[in-house]
Amino acid sequence: MSSTNNQHIARFVSELKTGSLLTKRKPNGDQYSRHFFLDEYEHFISYHQSEKVFAQPNRYYIHKINEIRPGLQTRTFDRLFRHKIVEQEDEKRAFSLFYNNYRDELHLMANDGQTRDAWIQALQHLIHTHTQRRQRHVITETNWILNYFYLADKDGSGTLTKNECRRLLIDSLNAKVSKNAFETLFNAADTSGEGVLTPDEFVNLFYALTRRKDLYAIMQQYVKNGHKQSMDTIRMNIDELLYFLRNIQNQTIIKYQSDECTSDYSLVSVTEREQVQELINEFETDVELQEKGQLSLNGFRNLLLSDEFSVMKPWCSRHIYQDMTRPLSDYYINTSHNTYLFNNQISGTSNPEAYNRVLCSGCRAVEIDCYDGANGRPIVKHGYTLVQPCLFESIIRFIEPNLFKISPYPVILDLENHCSIEQQHEMARILKQVFGDRLITEPLSTNDSSVLPSPEDLKYKVLVRVIEHDLAGLFIYFQNIPFLPNENDKDNYSCCHSPNLSEKHFDRILENDPLDLIKQTGKSVFRMYPHGLRQDSSNPDPINAWNFGIHMVALNFQHDDLMMSLSYGKFIDNGGCGYILKPKYLINAYKINFNPFDYLKKPLMLPDNIIEHPQRLTITIISGQFLSRSNETTQDIPDPYVVVSTHGILCDQQTQKTKFIENNGFDPLWNETFQFNICFPQMCLVRFDVYDYDVFTKDDRIAYFCLPMTTMQTGYRHVHLRTKHNNLTYSTLFIHVTIENN
Repeated sequence: MSSTNNQHIARFVSELKTGSLLTKRKPNGDQYSRHFFLDEYEHFISYHQSEKVFAQPNRYYIHKINEIRPGLQTRTFDRLFRHKIVEQEDEKRAFSLFYNNYRDELHLMANDGQTRDAWIQALQHLIHTHTQRRQRHVITETNWILNYFYLADKDGSGTLTKNECRRLLIDSLNAKVSKNAFETLFNAADTSGEGVLTPDEFVNLFYALTRRKDLYAIMQQYVKNGHKQSMDTIRMNIDELLYFLRNIQNQTIIKYQSDECTSDYSLVSVTEREQVQELINEFETDVELQEKGQLSLNGFRNLLLSDEFSVMKPWCSRHIYQDMTRPLSDYYINTSHNTYLFNNQISGTSNPEAYNRVLCSGCRAVEIDCYDGANGRPIVKHGYTLVQPCLFESIIRFIEPNLFKISPYPVILDLENHCSIEQQHEMARILKQVFGDRLITEPLSTNDSSVLPSPEDLKYKVLVRVIEHDLAGLFIYFQNIPFLPNENDKDNYSCCHSPNLSEKHFDRILENDPLDLIKQTGKSVFRMYPHGLRQDSSNPDPINAWNFGIHMVALNFQHDDLMMSLSYGKFIDNGGCGYILKPKYLINAYKINFNPFDYLKKPLMLPDNIIEHPQRLTITIISGQFLSRSNETTQDIPDPYVVVSTHGILCDQQTQKTKFIENNGFDPLWNETFQFNICFPQMCLVRFDVYDYDVFTKDDRIAYFCLPMTTMQTGYRHVHLRTKHNNLTYSTLFIHVTIENN
């Protein structure tokens, strides 16, 4: 961003803190004018409540906002426009906020377009800034630290007593420090000796509390005379840091040719002193130490907390690095089931924003259940349930801006078509009108008709998958057909046939002829969807379906369960583009007769035609940082423990867990080591789940992270944990990883 743009954004942010008059618009036509503003610390926007209203004004937290959408392209504004409550000229003054994973909406109208644009640009900047923030940023950010101070300062005195400070540590930071340790920390920070802490003194106490004893112990091992150095005086020089990065971390870093937004990059090992000096300049906050080529304990913490040094190779999560020129049948595809739902399968409302939620999560195949609606307008609903419908056209129009926001590779619209021919034609008209030349309406001229085109061939394209071939002449690359178990009938399959299997049907096929199924996935794209009895929107385990080559395992994104975290882990790879290349032994399964059921137990040796490299994965769970409570209402400090599990071919599925640490979500220490012997690393996911132990009730999952084993970095690494619906957190695990060939 240029300096001129930075100045504009800074001015807009400043204007938002002053605030301006905006009008809230409701679907029923009600409107309320309020003075909206950005809070001083840039954490949320709110408004001044009318004196006649006693309710507290809402706070819309920046980190919970998913999208700022200009104009009238929402259900609320669309309804108001159709009822002539707003006009086309209001397009320039209108904007909407979607937050809480698109579940909630706020629709606003500014007095003029200039005010509207200032709000949009400033909020988009703040949202981007928040998404880049990690633990290493906030624990050194005075405003973030003081936010806790002012929340704890109940009487508004501008100071914290010992009791207020101790309650803050317990209630907000989940830190139950022993009485003696607390007295030492408090007295050291209380430089005035008055028995209370000023804001500056509290910041110093926080810094002392967050010093990492586990990292200090590591530095002592690799710094000359480290055992003689205190946490304040220990320093790592260039040569010591070079040794650590080269020999302990086996560190590779990304070198960009221009900026981080480009795909033009190379991977280089850390071997030169100049590289290490650049890292010291980036992560050491003390300028004098930078000039001396030294890294303090805080600088070492900042380095290890950065994304580049985390457990996942950053180029795997940031960039599309796999071969994207293979036929579509060679890839796993991130797929959603009953996408229009936000909750369970039997009630609620069909919502276009549910599609935007999954698209912005990296999903590339969505499901649309289509029925005849009134006045010749097709609707989307869950048949034979209480789910309220929405217009097919609303979904198509509202998802259009987000189709390729996350990934350039094709979006697949899986149309479960219950419409008459007339309304099928209307659906085709809408698709053509909204998507234009991005909609595939005929075969690609350069494509071999015997195989499917590649994701690269179909960049920025929309494909349609339907039960029949008559949708007003649209060309269908994925024709939804029944699975054909008869050997003779399978000769009638073309690459454009796409069998659809229920979870139960898939299980029956595995019982009867698993090898036949896995061979067929080499030519056609298969889809599996959850059993109809899963009315709570729970999900089947996708691992077995992926093991047998199923490309599109449709999951209920609306249900935050263990199965969804596996899907997030699978598709975080390859830049999160939604397409993951299969291993060669699954692509060529029809040639080599690969059958996962042959590997219920670990084999002594793999056949020569299966190209895999069995490995021993050793993980030490060292510590945790800033682990939150399981929900916002509980008063209990977590008693956390960590479950480490591997998911892949049957012989590789293992689970191990640590002991629980009583009353410590702030900095629990485990130092427990686990080993996993993995025969098929290319199919193996590694998941870290943090639970809160409870002797009386079911243990709640606090946070998690999942990733492919092939993307793990070795050495000392932080795991940046996710929470409900894969949302980012400031919580981390600190671990050590080794991977050795078996």
